[in-house]
Amino acid sequence: MSQSSISHEAGDEWRDFILQKIVNYLENHRESMLFEFESNNQFNITKEEIEENGLLDFDVSVTLHRDRKPSFGLGFGFFKANIIR
Repeated sequence: MSQSSISHEAGDEWRDFILQKIVNYLENHRESMLFEFESNNQFNITKEEIEENGLLDFDVSVTLHRDRKPSFGLGFGFFKANIIR
C-alpha cells in the first residue's frame, strides 16, 4: 500500500465517526435485536434474562487496518468486524 496523504488525526476522526454510527445503530435497533434473538435462540434466553445478567454491557471498538500489522484482517479494501471474547 502506498503512503497515505491522510494524517493519523484525520484517520482517528474517521474511526470515531464510524464507531459512533455503530453505537447509534445498536441503540436505535436494540429492541428489534433483542426480539429477534429471543425468538430464535436455541437456549430460550429471554430479553429479561439478557438484561438481568448484564449481557447488554459490552465494548465495541473499531481499529483501522492501517494502524495494524499488514497481516491483520482480510487485507486492504475489506471491511471486517472482529468479535473478541
